[in-house]
Amino acid sequence: MEPARRTIVKVCGITRPADARAAVAAGADWLGFILWDGSPRNVTPDRARAMSEPLEAAVAVAVMVAPTPDQALRTAALAGADRVQVHRVDPATWPADFPLPVTFAVPVATDGSLGAPLPALDHLVLLDTAHPRLAGGTGERFPWETARVVAATRPVLLSGGLDAECVADAIERVQPFGVDACSRLETAPGIKDAEKVRRFVAAVRAWDERHADRP
Repeated sequence: MEPARRTIVKVCGITRPADARAAVAAGADWLGFILWDGSPRNVTPDRARAMSEPLEAAVAVAVMVAPTPDQALRTAALAGADRVQVHRVDPATWPADFPLPVTFAVPVATDGSLGAPLPALDHLVLLDTAHPRLAGGTGERFPWETARVVAATRPVLLSGGLDAECVADAIERVQPFGVDACSRLETAPGIKDAEKVRRFVAAVRAWDERHADRP
């Protein structure tokens, strides 16, 4: 028998140990730690490691903007990360033998057009709302039809304005590999609301349960 479908849930922009613990307690699969000083949610690699190491149940994701492969690998090692997520990187320049799983972020404009090339099919792609300055965390949605088309051919991590109220509809329409939320789960940048996180994860798990017979 095929295993039941499980949508990966990533809670990104973790800055406090209590928020990391709350996300894991709620059932989040991945925790995103932003290692870029251009973000209000920036943390140091040492702090990311200190928050993620005690929480063996979750995958730690090192989120970086425009790193070289060597920089990404060194930073991920310092952070104790299991995966890396890179923004503003041309996937064609990334080495095929990079030793960690990589998620390539691709911004999507309000008209649904992709703002960067998609990576090779063996890489996970994060689709998020384009912004002239921010690399993510805008809290704004983009047209989900674009994500649906991309997700029909490859695994997609869907981001951009997701919360407990809309995530089930987003999964229904897009059928993504996973969902990623940040600013809509906060009371202030980097300060997660434990109840919003709990409700977000619960909404995803409820959708999974209702559609357990889907491949």
